[in-house]
Amino acid sequence: MKKVLRIIAPFLLLFTLLWGDDRRSDKSVLVVMTLNAEFLWDGVDPEEGAADFPWKGSQTEAEEHMQKVAQLIIQGNPDIVNLVEVENIQSLTTFNDKFLAGRGYRPFLINGTDTATGQDVALLSRIDPDTMTRDNRQGQKNGVKKTVSKNYLATFQIGTMKVAFVGLHFLAFPLRADRVAQRQAQAEVIRLAAIEKKIAGFSVVVLGDFNDYDGDPASKDHIDSQPSSTVLAQIRGMDPATSADDLTNAASFLPKARRFTAHHDANGNGMVDPPNEFTSIDHILLSPELASKVEAADILQAHHPLEVTDHFPVLVTIRLSAPVPPAGGAVRMASLLPNPPGNESQNERATLKNIGSTPVSLVGWKLRDRAGQTWSLNSLGSLAAGQEKTIQRLGQPMALNNNGDTVDLLDPTGAVVQSVTYGPVDENEEVTP
Repeated sequence: MKKVLRIIAPFLLLFTLLWGDDRRSDKSVLVVMTLNAEFLWDGVDPEEGAADFPWKGSQTEAEEHMQKVAQLIIQGNPDIVNLVEVENIQSLTTFNDKFLAGRGYRPFLINGTDTATGQDVALLSRIDPDTMTRDNRQGQKNGVKKTVSKNYLATFQIGTMKVAFVGLHFLAFPLRADRVAQRQAQAEVIRLAAIEKKIAGFSVVVLGDFNDYDGDPASKDHIDSQPSSTVLAQIRGMDPATSADDLTNAASFLPKARRFTAHHDANGNGMVDPPNEFTSIDHILLSPELASKVEAADILQAHHPLEVTDHFPVLVTIRLSAPVPPAGGAVRMASLLPNPPGNESQNERATLKNIGSTPVSLVGWKLRDRAGQTWSLNSLGSLAAGQEKTIQRLGQPMALNNNGDTVDLLDPTGAVVQSVTYGPVDENEEVTP
């Protein structure tokens, strides 16, 4: 297999990738996530940037942070992840190899120019991009000029569609007046890049940490935060001469009460004080042909923002075609019982189903929890098409935690076929995906 070029010098603006694989389990949908991972560093010297954060200089603590961030990705199970605040390709590769192994992702990153923080934007993807570039242009708005130090443009052939992803991280501090004009100049770079991809025949996804709010009534956040700049309006509007190419914010598909993506400890008390400390500064903007195919949108808000990352993942599911029944055998978890009556180490159980059209031997298949413990499924033998079978724990190492867990279904190669994340459960309460 040819090897992909993944480490890019700042002066090299374009590379063509040589894999071209599509590792999605369901090619009828495309699930996209953007997440500010809050300093996804590996703790290995030399560390990039001068910014300080609690796990700086400690590989152990940095990897503990990685593990927590990985759980957010596992929960959302996206096909393409835009990751913000990544140190470099080495840290991204460690993150993927250690904490997302078997899930079909590959890491892609072009070095940016923010030497102060050392942060970059990057991709984890189950679909290999055809090209990945960086836009080094200087944008201009109202007489102010500014480059976008953290950005990429990645192009994909996804089924019959050509799709371009524009990942970004704009200047921080939404309410600082001295940053407004600079962010607006940055937005011009991204707007022009998106228009160029549109003209070239691509559907466009612009996503990342915009560090400002969206003033569009259809996608305003839950407390009606007012944008300090025109950044979102500039990019959403694309060509100002026509509304036909306007982008749609994925937040518009969510109830207003759910629209918040980030926490800012405004009073510095080390606590979370809702609602005003929650706002939306992370966005996924979709071109009209993609927006018309949105099946679902979500913002995953279950984690504590002071313990993992102070941003929440934004998720959108795009229905590209009618569901395709799996060819051959296809095993899935049908239900889990983490909190059974009696002895849990014996009575916890899982039910597996073959949703495909041919039998599947379960020899070599396993269930694996968040801690890496497993159940062997060998004793189930095989599953006929459409058949369900239930396995009890009977003392196997993996425990289905009553306070919540993530359970992976692994095929004999170790690939993750399915992940199920659940929260606290009552006695005898079944978890169904």
